[in-house]
Amino acid sequence: MEGVTVRHWVETPARFQEKFETNDLDECALEHSLYALPGPQFNGKCSRNPGNEEKLEEKHTTEEDKHFKVMMDVVQFRPEDIIIQIFEGWLIIKGEHQHRMDEHGFISRSFTRTYKLPYGIETKDLSAIFCHDGILVVEMHT
Repeated sequence: MEGVTVRHWVETPARFQEKFETNDLDECALEHSLYALPGPQFNGKCSRNPGNEEKLEEKHTTEEDKHFKVMMDVVQFRPEDIIIQIFEGWLIIKGEHQHRMDEHGFISRSFTRTYKLPYGIETKDLSAIFCHDGILVVEMHT
């Protein structure tokens, strides 16, 4: 299978691609915002200059606007280590694993992420996928 590229089915959001095209990668290496993934409310129209006077076009409701999606890197956790809850309009994602051996000794990890759900999201339509590369994708539709 030499020369075959397999793309992951989950689209990874990318911002500022034009910055990478025009600059050398060494110039971009220290700019963390170029590598950080946007939050769940990111709509692709991000301005790095708050004083930018560009007018954004009127937003039309599309199929893309009718769902809520969170992607998280949870490669250090197994699926049974993760709990997903909905409580009073909040999506709560928790992960915890007990002491495990790694290259430096024993380690335990835990996290809690909380997201305010937009109005109109149906909690019964929640789906969660734990991808083989450690990405957790949680989606809900209106």
